[in-house]
Amino acid sequence: MLIKIISFVLIAVTLVVSFHACSDQKQNTTSAKDYFDRAYGFVDAGYPQEAINLYTLAIEKDPVYIDAYYNRGVMHYILREYSRALADLNRVIEAKPDCAMAYASRGAVYDKTNDYQKALNDYRRAAHLGDKDTQDHLRSKGITW
Repeated sequence: MLIKIISFVLIAVTLVVSFHACSDQKQNTTSAKDYFDRAYGFVDAGYPQEAINLYTLAIEKDPVYIDAYYNRGVMHYILREYSRALADLNRVIEAKPDCAMAYASRGAVYDKTNDYQKALNDYRRAAHLGDKDTQDHLRSKGITW
């Protein structure tokens, strides 16, 4: 029995070392989109910090990958890292001033940080740009845009 356990451990260690060596080689050729796509698995599984790590790698590979900034900003929001979320969402809005989702998300961050006027301004901008969820939200509160 002890020999079986030792054999299993040795095999497991060999596999881990082999896998790590292969993944190191693959990381050198991994594209920004590969990191971005891989992050979705962590988002779906409920691991926002791991997703942030992958979005950061995507941004390091492609510093103008705006979708990675947006998704990383949302993950920072989920982790209540509001200043980091704002930094990423501001970058998105700077690059894509017509991105309704970025305004809606930044509005949510401002809501959480009690900056209600900025939140309202962003929600109105998102609604004006056509974000249906934001329009419904504002309409339910009797707010026009």
